[in-house]
Amino acid sequence: MVEDLLPADDIGAAQAALADLFPSTQAIPAAPRPDREGGFDVRGKAEKPVFPFESMALNRLCVHHALIDLAQDLLGTEHVRLYQGLASAKYFPGHADDEQLLHVDYGNHTLVVPRADVGFQHLELFVYLSDVTPERAATRIVPRRLTADIPVERTYLSLSEYASLYAEEEPASGPAGSLLAYRPDVYHRGTALTEPGAARFLLHVAFKPVGTDWLGFQAWPQAAEGMAWHRFMGQAELRQLTVLGFPEPGHPYWNQETLRGVAARYPSLDMTPWRQAAAARI
Repeated sequence: MVEDLLPADDIGAAQAALADLFPSTQAIPAAPRPDREGGFDVRGKAEKPVFPFESMALNRLCVHHALIDLAQDLLGTEHVRLYQGLASAKYFPGHADDEQLLHVDYGNHTLVVPRADVGFQHLELFVYLSDVTPERAATRIVPRRLTADIPVERTYLSLSEYASLYAEEEPASGPAGSLLAYRPDVYHRGTALTEPGAARFLLHVAFKPVGTDWLGFQAWPQAAEGMAWHRFMGQAELRQLTVLGFPEPGHPYWNQETLRGVAARYPSLDMTPWRQAAAARI
């Protein structure tokens, strides 16, 4: 758990943007349930909007310099890429599958299995946009020292066979603005809210080292035709673009033709750093 890393103003702006993504806790009691008309139980599981969001406050948080710094520190390399950015909500009284089995996350983040040394590991972050407590669906974590002997292919742990580990799990509690940072080989599980009228809101952000094509979750080029992406391009800083895989100034991709083409595609993007780097090569 990491606290006081993100500025309170940035967290507040992101919290304000949640109203456009998720229903309020006041609206939940009136939401359709499976036994009523409408079918979808919004109380239990809301959709997970993905980066880039319509809200620049949420976009800036996903590529916040403090998060990039943390990823570089924990992954042991300056060359990192953002590969996941999405938001989630949980409500009381919750949904049947909110109570998960202990598991590791690499199953849907990599084509292979985790490798712990520098250059191969990846980092997952939960950015808390609400206070998270054991009663407000704090993720349960099991210390690595207790799970080091579990075979790497055992991604889910049964309640009966691993009852001793379930007894050792710890809630990752923290106030709004906190971060939960964990490795893909850390056993953890999601839980349901037990506090009446409460909700829990998170940003899920993940980073990987450059050159690890076997790691991934979202494809940014798929989003690049949307207006949210174009608005983001006009306001993002150079470092925030390169962490998404946008070619950095001086990269061999850039020539006069691609400089003109990208400038035409993104009229609001200041191409000065790329043009200056290209001119320096001539």
